Amino acid sequence: MNPSDEELKKALTADEEGLRSLVYHPSPQVISRILLNHNLTEDLALIIAGRRNIQPRILESLYQKRKWRDSYHVALALCKNSKTPQKISLSLMKTLRIFDLSDLTRNKLVPVALRTKAEAFIKEKVLTMPLGIKIALAKRASSNVLLKLIEDGMKEVVHACLDNPLLTEGDISRIIHMKKIASHVVRQIAEHRKWASRYDIRRALIRHNHTPLSCVVTYLPGIKTTDLKELRKDPEVPSSTKPFLYRELMDRGETVPDPIH
Repeated sequence: MNPSDEELKKALTADEEGLRSLVYHPSPQVISRILLNHNLTEDLALIIAGRRNIQPRILESLYQKRKWRDSYHVALALCKNSKTPQKISLSLMKTLRIFDLSDLTRNKLVPVALRTKAEAFIKEKVLTMPLGIKIALAKRASSNVLLKLIEDGMKEVVHACLDNPLLTEGDISRIIHMKKIASHVVRQIAEHRKWASRYDIRRALIRHNHTPLSCVVTYLPGIKTTDLKELRKDPEVPSSTKPFLYRELMDRGETVPDPIH
């Protein structure tokens, strides 16, 4: 749609109210002229920054205006817009608050490369964050950030992470198999109502040296006989657990060698 001369003129000279009727105009020429209008307000600039049906060069022009580049709300809107050139989004991400970065990591409209970069920015800051910020972040972060928070190992934070619905069984398995994971993290998983009820997680916990024996004993009756036999032969299973595996197999009437110590 080609704009009329009147629309082009209005885009350059209209007051705020007049611009409000033009910011959704489909013509790039009209929007380009709006960006030159001194009456453009932050609210209207936000509308332009958030439009999905707009040319990337328009968003780049918006970014080039220092007034709007320095506006936090406009910068955030540009980062959320998949039409914004990635070099601009990456530059603006450095200025975003931690929770806005976290929201970006879960925004499926944001390109994967940018979500990954946002996660990297957050993980760089995890160690120096105050406890309250970590707990709040644990309730809304993406799974990769959650893994970093859990690896950090603060009990209150780990508790919040384990309750986050974005955490998957695969993530929990990765945590259990981390070489340097804190012992209390394994115990928290072993005692967690949701994760300790998963069959594969229970098997992994039985193999872990930091899983409380009291928890292991409650898992064994629900483990398949073939898996019990494999676990009994597994050198990774703690020696203190082996007699309980033996007893469970004997209770099922299985013929097994003497307990392995």
